[in-house]
Amino acid sequence: MIMKWIVLSLSLAFVPSLVVAQPNLLTTLEQAQQCRDIESKLERLHCFDSVLNTPVISNLLIGNEVVQYPPSWIRAVNSEKNRGEKEGFILNQQDEGNDFSRMWLTVTAINVSSQSKTQLAPILMLSCFEKITRIQLILPHPIKAGKVTVSIPGSPVVTQDWISDDSGYLLRSGRGIPAIDAIKAMISAPQLILRSDIAGIDNVEFDNKNLAEAIKPMREICRW
Repeated sequence: MIMKWIVLSLSLAFVPSLVVAQPNLLTTLEQAQQCRDIESKLERLHCFDSVLNTPVISNLLIGNEVVQYPPSWIRAVNSEKNRGEKEGFILNQQDEGNDFSRMWLTVTAINVSSQSKTQLAPILMLSCFEKITRIQLILPHPIKAGKVTVSIPGSPVVTQDWISDDSGYLLRSGRGIPAIDAIKAMISAPQLILRSDIAGIDNVEFDNKNLAEAIKPMREICRW
C-alpha cells in the first residue's frame, strides 16, 4: 500500500512539469478540436493544416492568385512533369515491395488546342491505394458542378456519375468496383475519349495504347 502511494505521488509530481513544459501541446489539441466542427471539408483540412503544421493542401501562385490544390492534383502533375520521353500511361510506385504499396498511373490529354499547349491539360490518374482502385480526373480549372456524368467508350460503354471535390479541381469515380468497371472500359476502348455534360471534360482524349500492359502491376496489387 505504501509503495502504491509512493508511485502515485511521484506520478502526480511530474504532471505540473509536463503541463508547463508543453503548454503549446495543450493549445494545439484545443485548436484541433475546434477544426472538427467545421462543415466544409476543404476548410476543415486547411484548419488542421494550420494547427498541426502538416499540409494536406498545396498552394501555388498562378498569376496574382494563390490557388489551393488537393494532394492528388499535385501527385498527378508531378508524375507528368517527370515523364520525360515516355508515351501513354506512366506508372509510379511508393513503398515498393510492401503489401500496402501505392501505385498510380497518369496520362495527359492529347487533344489540347494549340492555344493552350503551354497551359496544364486534364490529367487522368488511375491508382491503387490501400488495395482500393480509384480514378481521378485532374482539371486545370475548377468546375462548379458537384456531380458530373461521364461516359467511357469500351465494350461495353460505361456511364457513371463522378463527384467533384470541394476544390473543384478534381473529379473522382466511385471507388472499388465502379472504378474497376470504368478502367476495363478504358482498356477495351479503341480510342479513350471521355463524353460528358460538362464543357472542358467532354471530348477529352487520352492515349490508352499501353494501358493494358502498364496497369498490370496495379491490378496485381489491387487484386483484380
